[in-house]
Amino acid sequence: MSKKVLAVILSLILCFSAVAVPVGAADISLPETSVENVFNYIIDRLIHIVLSYLNMYWPGYEGSWDTEEDYQADNFYTGDTEFDYDVKGASEWNLGYAGVSLLDGVNVMNGKYFLAGSLEIAAGRVPSQVLDDQRVRVYAINDGVGGTVVHAVIDGFGLPRGDVEEIRARLAEFAAANNIESLNVSVLHQHSCIDTLGMNIPLLQGLLANTGNAASGGLIESMKVQKNAEFMENLYTKTVYAIKKAVKSMEPGKLYYGAADISDYIRDKRDPQAFDPNINRLRFVPEDGSKETWILEAAVHCTGNGAGGDVLTADYPYYIEKAINKEANDGVGANVVFVLGAELAIGMRTVRLCLECQEVAEISKPATEDGIYEISCPSCGKKTVADDDSEFTTEDAQDYAATVDAWYKMNTPENTKNDFDLKDYGYSVAKRVMDIDPADEVELEPVLNIAHQEVALEVENQILTLAAREDILNAVIVKSGTGYKMITEIGYMELGGDSYKVGTFLCPGEFDPILIYGGPESGEAGWIGDDWSMPALKDVTDCDTVLAFGLMNDQAGYVLRDNEYHSLLSENEEVNVLTPSAGSSFVSAYMDLLAEIKD
Repeated sequence: MSKKVLAVILSLILCFSAVAVPVGAADISLPETSVENVFNYIIDRLIHIVLSYLNMYWPGYEGSWDTEEDYQADNFYTGDTEFDYDVKGASEWNLGYAGVSLLDGVNVMNGKYFLAGSLEIAAGRVPSQVLDDQRVRVYAINDGVGGTVVHAVIDGFGLPRGDVEEIRARLAEFAAANNIESLNVSVLHQHSCIDTLGMNIPLLQGLLANTGNAASGGLIESMKVQKNAEFMENLYTKTVYAIKKAVKSMEPGKLYYGAADISDYIRDKRDPQAFDPNINRLRFVPEDGSKETWILEAAVHCTGNGAGGDVLTADYPYYIEKAINKEANDGVGANVVFVLGAELAIGMRTVRLCLECQEVAEISKPATEDGIYEISCPSCGKKTVADDDSEFTTEDAQDYAATVDAWYKMNTPENTKNDFDLKDYGYSVAKRVMDIDPADEVELEPVLNIAHQEVALEVENQILTLAAREDILNAVIVKSGTGYKMITEIGYMELGGDSYKVGTFLCPGEFDPILIYGGPESGEAGWIGDDWSMPALKDVTDCDTVLAFGLMNDQAGYVLRDNEYHSLLSENEEVNVLTPSAGSSFVSAYMDLLAEIKD
């Protein structure tokens, strides 16, 4: 069920309370856009008012929350207080890897495990089939002179900070004994894995049962509806084990950075259009010649099996790993850790099979001599640029995405399903990575710096407030006056010395890539008409390459530029936006963090 439909249903279910809430014109600031946008915005404000009222008076579990003044961070890693770029005599890269299945030890086919990816009002989705594995993969890295940085990447839809803190708490003694200065957990946001976020339970059932339990003082505790506790315990145990194994397996070697253009496989579904066109690779080569470890970063939603299906799959990253392990390094393969970048509404642009010969089309750049891009089947030579009578020629010579869409139309007759399988998508992207020429890579000097900072955000999204109050979402929330704030965290890491540095923003949610890399002006996408004057985060670093590691240490929702927030009914993203000012709040926090560590 789509998020916007859910928002409408929630408002209808709860609207009986609306009569008790006066709505004043002063409460609504209308966007200067179309009549449809104004209508959506008014409905959006009504939903907000109704849910605010219910959050104020319905029983919930907020009695266990600290006030903002009393809050103290548990198991939070600050990292380095200042950055040091000197390569010292003992400096050398050390890296360890481990990967563990999250499905071993649990029976996900028993009807008690809900799949993530689509909000469900009445009934959760249980898997009908397990297509592949759901895993946790970990790398641990240091530069030989500073502390160790650990990063666990989980196959899952999202992980609230409360669950990250649980993992950190179980590793507290181990981290202290092994000089771990930064312990991070992110997810790949697969829409077809067992739910690790909590928002994919049957929501109506959860709200009623959990509210009833809160109101009764815990008399119906057994009736509470939450994500599967057995699966989460298994996830905690396996993640802790994998982290320990990765740290203990660290060995010296060299670290290289390289990238491959996969823009033809990327589709931005939301204006203004912007994305990182590359899949980025950090390649660790052990001194002893053992198996390499590849840390890959790209920003594409894992929706190869749809957002609301009933098949359990780790999606295309699983098949990237599978292809690399089969074919890379003359069949030796490599350990693979895939990390999701700043993805917002970035999806898979899939290239269909050629109907002439059933081969996967190979997309080539640059444009032909006449300035028009074309796509050719590598086997039979069929092309997108056809004769003058074809309706599928690409008129805009600069629009590569339109050329790919033309290929879709040429090769997908009406009423004929010719989907590019997620396995093929994973293999095609893996092939681009494996084709990175070592001559085009840069060796990074063994210098590692990382810093973290907590950020408190006003919770203006009353849907998320309701989920947290009713113990559905394990977020870290504090009371702030008559409202609430979410305590989340940001991070920033740099790898390499003065000759070449890779900077990485550790983002607690699904960031708009424009916040990181810059991009076009909002234009019609900017509903409220305000200008966005804050810099792109890459421009406040002195790095040669900038990456983004998304959904890191929290699922803080979508993060947009402030002037691009629309309404709950107009876009899917807004239902999961914590506050319309999240973009400016996070950019300001990153700028403060960078200023502090660079002084």
